[in-house]
Amino acid sequence: MGQTRVLVVDDEQRIVEILKLYLENQNFEVYTATSGQEALELLEKINVDVIVSDLMMPHVDGTQLCRIVKNEEKYKNPYFIMLTAKTTIDSKIEGLKIGADDYITKPFNVKEVIARVLAGARIKKLQNTILEKNIELEKYKTKMEKEIYMASRFQKSLIPKKGKITEEISIDHIYIPAIQIGGDIFDIRKQPNGNVAFFIADVTGHGIVAALIAAILKLSFVQASDQYSSPYDIAQKINKDLLETTTDEQFVSLFVGVVDPTNLELKYIRAGHPEQFLKTQGKIIELGGDGFLIGITDNLLISEKKISVMPDDIIYLYTDGITEAQNEAGELFGVNRLKEILTRKDDLAAVLKEIKFFTTHFDDDITLVKIKLGINTLF
Repeated sequence: MGQTRVLVVDDEQRIVEILKLYLENQNFEVYTATSGQEALELLEKINVDVIVSDLMMPHVDGTQLCRIVKNEEKYKNPYFIMLTAKTTIDSKIEGLKIGADDYITKPFNVKEVIARVLAGARIKKLQNTILEKNIELEKYKTKMEKEIYMASRFQKSLIPKKGKITEEISIDHIYIPAIQIGGDIFDIRKQPNGNVAFFIADVTGHGIVAALIAAILKLSFVQASDQYSSPYDIAQKINKDLLETTTDEQFVSLFVGVVDPTNLELKYIRAGHPEQFLKTQGKIIELGGDGFLIGITDNLLISEKKISVMPDDIIYLYTDGITEAQNEAGELFGVNRLKEILTRKDDLAAVLKEIKFFTTHFDDDITLVKIKLGINTLF
């Protein structure tokens, strides 16, 4: 950085010369003007860090000069010290209101003026540093927002499309990440043997790291569902991949299911995930079972469960972002409330409307998946 630039403005030539001499002795780069108009003409050519200006001048006075340089961005907001013979509190307040940073009354002590200019120069330097950092932060923020937007688009591409998975089975879903990208992930796929496998997972935390792990889980599920027919083996494969690619601090709750249309069965495992729902004949059945979070140990302690299914049954998958949401009174949405709504309604848009009626503030990702077992050709 070069010398600090100071502009002295006063219609008394003697004062201008005295201040110029003393300021140059302090190694300031000093410019002078004998009127507000001359000062503005000079400021069209150069930017200064500090302005020391008389208040009472013909044509463009100190008040007008201060207002102009403080309100127009091209002048770079110089530190403005007002010199005046007015000593009333009201006049000082008026000067500060229009943007003056400091106020010195005449007759002044040159040493005081020098000290005020030195202080103003330090403040201006600090302001410039803050401004530069803010510009850098804004650039970084813009870059991160773009990257998060691209990451969000990528994550959305991992979510299965709504509609038919097979002629008999279809999916609908709601996915609302807490901060554009999240740690919830789900998928559904037809297996080589004709069964349909699905999973839902919730990664601890939010943001980019959680989203990356969610992508790993999706890839692992795709591979596992092609290789293995049982939910247990699929879960073991996902757990193994998770342990090999993440740190010890990253845990995941998981639910994996496989629908067998020939034997009218749903097999599933639950690893630290909330109990999911099967809606059959208008009633909600909780799909429970033992099992701890995955990503902790390679010895996955889970047990596979089995339940019969019927035509027009619906499997509901969700994450705890819904059930742990709170309203303004601090009341949890809760599992029972979700069950009651799903008992009455099948349309996810209507379900979401009731959730948002309870609360519009969500601290966690919101995921609700509906898997409909069709009646046309299945069963």
